[in-house]
Amino acid sequence: MVAPLSSSRATALTARTTSSQPTLREGSKGASVRDLQNLLKSKGFNPGPVDGQFGPKTKAAVLSFQKAKGISVDGIVGPQTWGKLKGAGGSSPTTPSSPKPAGKGTAEEFVQKALAQRGDKYVFGAETKLNDPNPDTFDCSELVQWAAHQAGVDVPDGTMNQVPYFKQKGTDISVEKALKTRGALLYRPGHVAISLGDGRTIEARGKAYGVDIFSANGRGWTSGALIPGLKY
Repeated sequence: MVAPLSSSRATALTARTTSSQPTLREGSKGASVRDLQNLLKSKGFNPGPVDGQFGPKTKAAVLSFQKAKGISVDGIVGPQTWGKLKGAGGSSPTTPSSPKPAGKGTAEEFVQKALAQRGDKYVFGAETKLNDPNPDTFDCSELVQWAAHQAGVDVPDGTMNQVPYFKQKGTDISVEKALKTRGALLYRPGHVAISLGDGRTIEARGKAYGVDIFSANGRGWTSGALIPGLKY
C-alpha cells in the first residue's frame, strides 16, 4: 500500500511542477501555451481560441488574471503566475484586488469578454453575431453590445440608442464615477468605451487603432453609464 503524501511533500511536489513550466510571453507557441489557455478559460479569463499561440488575446487574459490576483502585471507567465493558475504558490495580494470574480452576469465577465477581443479590427457599422464566441471585427457600440450579451445581458446597438436607454433605466452616472468603475461605459458624441476603472479603457476606437486598451484621460467624455443587469 502506498502511503499518502504528507502535506509538506505535496506542497514541494506542486512547487516543483509549477517551477518546471516554461516562462511564456507574447509570441510563445506550443503545448505549454495551450495548457495556459485552458487554465485561463477554467478561471473565467477568455484567452481566445485554444490554439497554442500566445497572441494579443491571450496576453490580455494574462494581464487581467494577474491584476485580479494581485501579482505583478506584466503579461509574462512565470512561476508566480503559473502558481496562481494552478492554485499553488505565488504571493498574496497586499490589498483587495479591484476586479470581482468573473462569474456569469458580472461586470468583470463583461470586461473579460471585451479584453479577449484585443487586437481585432475596427469596422464602422460592423454587425457581429451576438452568439459568436470570438468575432474579429467591431465598431465601438457593437463591442459593448456583444460583450454584454456574452455576459448574459442585452443592450441596444448604436451610441444614439444606448445613451437614452441607460438614462431611461436609471443607470446613467457621472463621467468621474465611470472612470473609477470597472465595466462602466464612457460616452462622447458618436463613441463609447468600456472603463477599466484605473484610468484606462478597452474599446474599438477607430480604423487606425482597432480594439485595444487606451488611456481614458482627456478624451472629452460627456456621460457615463452602468449596464443594467450586470453585477458591479
